[in-house]
Amino acid sequence: MALHYRTQGIILRKRDMGEADRVFVVFTKDFGKLTLRAVSERKITSKLRGGLELFNLSELEFIQGKTHKTITDAALVNSYPCMRKSLERVRAMARFAEVADELLRGQERDDKIWNLFTETLFILDKPALREREIDVLAYYFLWKLLSLAGYSPLLKHVAVKDENIARFISVLLQSSGETLESMRLEGINEARLREISQEHLLKVLQN
Repeated sequence: MALHYRTQGIILRKRDMGEADRVFVVFTKDFGKLTLRAVSERKITSKLRGGLELFNLSELEFIQGKTHKTITDAALVNSYPCMRKSLERVRAMARFAEVADELLRGQERDDKIWNLFTETLFILDKPALREREIDVLAYYFLWKLLSLAGYSPLLKHVAVKDENIARFISVLLQSSGETLESMRLEGINEARLREISQEHLLKVLQN
């Protein structure tokens, strides 16, 4: 008999499969990042559709099959309606999801990353959030995710080689009050940090 699991999850990405199915990348509270299949979700009559929109916080039930996990129920918890009224906010969250999908591997609970996602969505949904504050949030999210995912640069060496990373660090310094010499993470090489900063973070900040 198939095992049933229930957890809250944030819908990060989706892609069509077959005639009516969809595959979702979800960061869940209890299992970390999962890839889940929703059978016939693209049909108008599907009971799953309301809970599986991108960036929703949803209550999910799924079963573990021989080759993949299948969603059996999805109930909306929070759609973050204020965030969805702003193209800039939705664009930022889309880039955050893209970065997370690339960096995070495997099935493992991580309360700190879960809290980072829920905190970020809470901020993006605040009515009073100003556009320039989205820039700062982008830096904060990437910094925290890199750290929590176990990557680490020696920042003062990276900054002098890359103008974009220097800007990234300068914003963090203004908000944290730390000195550049004392700021380190654990394990990422310089090339990888530059790649992530340029390829993903700059897309977040473009107008």
